[in-house]
Amino acid sequence: MSTGLHATGGDVGATIGVGVELTGWLIARAGLERAQMALSPDATVVDAVDELTDRYGVQVRPALLQGDRLRHDTVALRRTGGDWERVFGGTSLEQGDHVRFEFRE
Repeated sequence: MSTGLHATGGDVGATIGVGVELTGWLIARAGLERAQMALSPDATVVDAVDELTDRYGVQVRPALLQGDRLRHDTVALRRTGGDWERVFGGTSLEQGDHVRFEFRE
């Protein structure tokens, strides 16, 4: 699986680096496990999913989102520094964030 950087939207010089990880059933459903990406400074969790969709295929978005919200069985957690916090589709991302998507029944 690719871990290369890919800039999206806006000025290529103004990007933030974000890591994404999927766990459990979501790996099979979306077809990927990990990715690193460069996103615009105003990017949200949904923007990160859209970038994954552009890279890995149309199966990614419905595996994680329903419209512009996380699916009811999907939880997103963000680690900035050492602590994990739950985030939502509209949550803004920051340089160095790591977002983990988990399947929850």
